[in-house]
This record gives sequence, C-alpha cells and structure tokens, in this order.
Amino acid sequence: MSDEPQRILVLTVPDWPAVAAAAEHEIGPGHPVAVLHGGKVIAANAPARTAGVALGNNKRAVGYRCPEAHVAAWDEDVDNRRFSAGVGALEDLVARFTLLSPGTLAIPLDSLRHGYPDEPSAVEALVSALVAETGWEFFPGIADTVFAAVLASGQARRVEPGQTVDFLAAQPITTLEYAGSEATALIEVFLQLGLRTLGDLAGLEARDVNSRFGAFGRHVHDLARGREGAPPTDHIRAERLDAELGLEAPTTRSDTLGFLARQLGSELLAKVRRQGLVCTQITIELDAVGGQSSSRTWRIEDMQENAIADRLRWQAEGWLAGASTGQGSPRGAGASPGQRSRTGSSTSATQAGPQALDIVDEPAPDAEDFSEDGIIALRLIAAELTTPIGATRSLFDENTGQITHTLERLQGLFGPDAVLVPGIQGGWDPAETNLWTPWQQTAAPARSPQAPWPGALHAPRPTTVEHSAVDVLAADGSPVEARPSGLDTAPATIRFPTGQTEAITDYSGSWPIESGWWDPKRTVYRTRLQVVTEQGRALLLSKEHGQWYLTGRYR
Repeated sequence: MSDEPQRILVLTVPDWPAVAAAAEHEIGPGHPVAVLHGGKVIAANAPARTAGVALGNNKRAVGYRCPEAHVAAWDEDVDNRRFSAGVGALEDLVARFTLLSPGTLAIPLDSLRHGYPDEPSAVEALVSALVAETGWEFFPGIADTVFAAVLASGQARRVEPGQTVDFLAAQPITTLEYAGSEATALIEVFLQLGLRTLGDLAGLEARDVNSRFGAFGRHVHDLARGREGAPPTDHIRAERLDAELGLEAPTTRSDTLGFLARQLGSELLAKVRRQGLVCTQITIELDAVGGQSSSRTWRIEDMQENAIADRLRWQAEGWLAGASTGQGSPRGAGASPGQRSRTGSSTSATQAGPQALDIVDEPAPDAEDFSEDGIIALRLIAAELTTPIGATRSLFDENTGQITHTLERLQGLFGPDAVLVPGIQGGWDPAETNLWTPWQQTAAPARSPQAPWPGALHAPRPTTVEHSAVDVLAADGSPVEARPSGLDTAPATIRFPTGQTEAITDYSGSWPIESGWWDPKRTVYRTRLQVVTEQGRALLLSKEHGQWYLTGRYR
C-alpha cells in the first residue's frame, strides 16, 4: 500500500436516516421511506426519490408525490443504535475505526497495511464484508484527511496521495456543512462575501479569518487547506459493560452502601480490564423502593474501587438528604415513580441554614436506618471507555495525585458542589455562557455551544463578568444614545459607579441584539459596545432599558 503516513478511508451509507427507519419498522428495501425532522424531509431512500420525493418536502408533498411511502419521524436514538449494531462486523476485520456520525465511519488505512496489498483491495474486502453482514450500500472515500475523505465518499472517489488540497479547492463552499451545524451561518456569510469554493476560503490569510470569525472560522479554514485537528477517537467495542446489585432490604446507611459499591466497582473494573480497556467515566444509578431513580455520570482520573465507592456514597447522601426539602429524594413529596433525578446535589439540612429548615413539613429521614424506604438497587455503567494509551497522562503533569486527593477530600466534606470547574455553554451574554460543573462530573450544558447564536460574542471572551451601571458620555458631556442604526455621537468618556472617569481612546462599532423575544417576561433588547480607555483597559459595555452597564472586562 502507499507509504503516505496519513490516509483515511471513510465509508458512508447514503440516506442513512431512511435506512435506519426502514430497519426499525421492518420495511423491505423496495418500499419507499421518507424521514421528516422539523416538518421537512431530511432523508429518503432510492424508491422514494424515484417517485419524486425530494429533501425539504413537507409531509403533504410526500403524500402527493408518493402516497405509498412510509413517513417516519427522525429518531436520533434509532440512528445511533442501528448503526452501532450494524458495523459490529468491522470489529473482527480491523483493529481501529471511528464512528463519525450515524451512517458514516472512518478507518485509518495504516492499520490495514499488513493485511491487504493496496488500498483498492482493502476497500473491496471491507465493503464486501459489511454489505454481506448488513445489506446496506456503502460509498467509500479515501483522502489524506478525514474531512476530505468524507467529501470523497459522497462521490465514491479515491483522492490520490498528496492531491487532497487540490481536491478540496474545487469543492463548493456549501460542503462545509459536513463540519457541523455551526457552519451553517458561516456558509451564508462566505457566500455573501463571494466565496464560492473551499479554494476561495483557503486563499484567505489565516490571521484575517481568525480575527473576523473566531476559533470556528479558523477551524473551517484549516479544513479547506487540508489540515486536520485532533484525530478522531477510536471506536470502542459495543459490548455494554456494567455491574448491578439488588439489595435484600433497602438501606440508606452510607457505610453499607460504600462497602457494596467497592464490591460492585471491583466487578465492573475487572470486566473493563479483561477487554484491554480503561474506564474514564462511570454512571452510577440508584433505585429507591418507591420506584424513583438517581443517575449521575462521574469522570474519575484514577478509576479505582475506593473512588467509585466515594462517588456513590456522595450521590446517595445528597439524594437522600433532599428529603428534608422534598426534592429529588425517595421520600420527596414531588417525586413520582419512575422519575429520574440528575441533580444529585441537594443541600443537606445542616448546610441549608435555619431559613430552609423553617419550610420543612415533616422531620428529615434518619440517615442511619431506614426500614421502609431507602435504596434497593445499585448499578454501575462504564460510560466512557478508551485504550490504555488514550488514558496516559502527560509526563509534565506534576502533583496530579495530591491535587486529586485534596479536591476529593473537599467534596467528601462539603458535598460534590463544593468544587466546581468552569466551562462554556451556548448563549448571547458572557454571564449566561458560563457553565459551572462539579469536579469530575460530566458537564451538561443547558444551551448547546455548537448551536448558532447570532449576535453572540466571538473569542476572545471577557475575562471577568459583571453588571454595574456606568455613564457613557460624549465630548460635550451629554449621554451617548444607542439606536439600532448605531451610536448618535462618538463616546469620549466613561464614568464608573465610584465617580472615577476615564477617557475612551478607541471603540468598536455598536451592535444590537434581542434575546428571549419569544417570552415577554424574558425579552431583553440591548446594544453592545467594546471600548478601550486611556488606562489601557478593554471593556464590554451594554445598554439596556436606557442605561449603560459594564458587563465584562478583558485582561
């Protein structure tokens, strides 16, 4: 095979959502199937397309053009589950592969060098095996990067080694949609700027793209130039690794739960090690007598039985302590059978303060002994698996174990929410994009950071966030007014709440944004402005309800 160090084979099942829906509903391959999402067709199999069904059609148009078509609503779980199960045939044929998305997978060709004489032979063997196993049609694509190979698979094409950049240059700019949903807004902007191909985008200076479009703009610019970021994560065998234990009598005793958790953790880790893998995230599920459940996923750097037992104990104690406020507990008044609580971080009675205790309708449960209520079953699930090399830490990390032990001790003393780590979620304002997650737990953003947020701040983001009223004044001392068309006068001075004033030496163009417009109680119309003062301070200002506010500081 080729001596090129980086060659990627991508296999794509065309019209995958329609194929998955047909399999889920046991529909034969000759029957037309269309899948709708948001009221529009997002996939249709060959019989449906032959009958005239096209992407973007609504349900009425599908019924008019192909009355016998089976119309199904898009189901992400079906897409993922069906594809993961179907490509299991590859687990016996290749050592490494990656599920890029439902219907698309990537295989590094260097892992096939010793099994096949050349690339065409490898592709033929793998596709033949998959078609025989699944009955699906696969389009292969080979190139020097994953992104280019995905585009090549749409054309069932092999890009010669070293020709990936030329191949990408001829592709339309709309193919950036394969880079993710965030690229949709960028594609429209690129088209308005006159960029019609990836070659047009690649010809721009990286510095200009980064300053105008931020980190994601730089990412798609690298893709257009044939450059790849971090390699995709290898697929981990689909076998579910878990351990479960049912208790003969319910309990809330933390020592009993900790002892059982160590046994259960040892059983689960033994299963993981037998697979030659490493577990980096674990999901702990607790079932109560009344049918309620608590589920929380924990990231543990050094996965051991004692660490698992500590997390289970913290989760159980926090959940059961919620009975004092009637929230998220087996005895909580608001809990119903089958309800799943993912907060698992209720404040204990001793931490809540006298104000919280005043609203308790009944005494808190005795955490030492519970004969009628309590936890009746424990379940541990390996939520994230990786190869041992993928879990290896850097040799330059110092005192990792000591820091981990200290933070775990703080969580053990004061609860999981005592140690929080910062992150980013979706939103327009710097304050709402902040995401704080208990240490070693999986972040669960309320708003997707990948979704388009028109008008949101691009990187770099403010280092500190605040909301204090200030005055922005013109050169004659009059207030600066902000309108949708822009500022009525140039800002010259900013006056802080302390009475201190600083001259403004530079400022950006203002831009309006309206958030929460769908809810009259939440709608906010604001105008943003970035300024630099004579002291060298870079500030983010926002005018809301006729008042200027200092909302962020850049360092």
